[in-house]
Amino acid sequence: MGTAWFGTDGIRDVAGEGRLAPEALPRVGEALGRFLVARTAGRAPRVLFGRDPRPSGPDLLAGLAAGLAVHGATLEDAGLLPTPALAFALAHGEHDLGLMLSASHNPPAYNGIKPFLPGGRKMTPEEEAEVEGHLCAERTVAARDDVHVTPAPTWVERYVSETTSWLAPHGGLGGTRIVVDLAAGAATPTAAALLEAMGAVVNPLHPADSRPINDACGSEHPEAWLEAVRSRSGWVGMALDGDADRVLLADETGQLLDGDDLLSILARELAAFDGAVPGDHVVGTVMSNLGLEDVLSRDGVQLARASVGDRHVADRMRELGAVLGGEPSGHVVLARTDLGVPPPLIGDAVVAGIRVLQAARRLGRPLAALRADRPRFPQRLVNVRMKERVPLESWTELRDAQAALEAKADGGLRFVVRYSGTEPLLRIMAEGRDARLVDEAVESLAEIATTSARA
Repeated sequence: MGTAWFGTDGIRDVAGEGRLAPEALPRVGEALGRFLVARTAGRAPRVLFGRDPRPSGPDLLAGLAAGLAVHGATLEDAGLLPTPALAFALAHGEHDLGLMLSASHNPPAYNGIKPFLPGGRKMTPEEEAEVEGHLCAERTVAARDDVHVTPAPTWVERYVSETTSWLAPHGGLGGTRIVVDLAAGAATPTAAALLEAMGAVVNPLHPADSRPINDACGSEHPEAWLEAVRSRSGWVGMALDGDADRVLLADETGQLLDGDDLLSILARELAAFDGAVPGDHVVGTVMSNLGLEDVLSRDGVQLARASVGDRHVADRMRELGAVLGGEPSGHVVLARTDLGVPPPLIGDAVVAGIRVLQAARRLGRPLAALRADRPRFPQRLVNVRMKERVPLESWTELRDAQAALEAKADGGLRFVVRYSGTEPLLRIMAEGRDARLVDEAVESLAEIATTSARA
């Protein structure tokens, strides 16, 4: 297994295997507990669990709890809860650690552990390395059946109530009719409740337990959801991923709005009503479309690019004093100004979707018109499943082919080639002004990767 326990967003694996094997979970819990006791000055650490509906969730909780109990931790379980609601809970200062048990947008067979610290923030790479150091000690932690975990169901109600109060000054959504694809996921108890509290009429699709999480539904599979929007005149749509930290919208004509679209609309609202975008920057990633740079520049706003991952986006936002950031995939990170100073930066899918709907109302324009404002440079992403994660810097054939394509295009192509942080995939993205060149370039690199012995 090695020592690389943490990926792009916490610890993730096929449930019951590898990093999430039954014998590994108490070790992870013990390492997290050891991390905590170094910070709680002799006080018993307080830990809050949340989870999505994956059947493996209770087993993960039990295994982690056994390890945390070694250090006398007080353990609470909020139950079915979206990831941003757990971050919200940690921002209240009542717990030392939050553990979200979810594999987000990944298929049902996967699960994961996303740690949150006070203030609702994710661990830094240095903090993850500290936990990994404890894991490398190979301590044996016996399984236990006497660990007490106290139910904490009130966090769902607190999250909906306080979030509604924070959103209300930006305007209600009376008259808005919206189809919401819940991805059979963690937002089942919160998404419709929030939207209805804001005045919207909601048609929910794919609640928890209606099918396996993310299975042909949600933000990763927009086909059925978009068709449901198109079949209803005047409706808009919202699709979430399994733990509700990613969101996509559909306009009144059933056209998809990705994360870049959402950022451009929210930035336009800030410029129009606040006079400026705080920090003069919106933070995107290396995957953000050049069209986002173009539309932001019209309001004198710069696009700062971070590495892929909402943690990297939030880190860059803090550096720049920005209040708005995100990724094309639908992570949108906003400053929750009601939860302290400095405000926690939380990627909340439903909140982001509601804020975009509010922005459209305040700007007096339908989503379809706002979507049309943003240029769309041809961009294509291909995923190649890999058997082996060879360092890209040593993959000469792939690097040489990319360099040759860039030289041939004379600056007209932009590439991002990287490994997924959560799945055994090589992601190849190309972007430029000429769609034919983009297609040829990405297919050329994908063919090299596919025919390699590593694929």
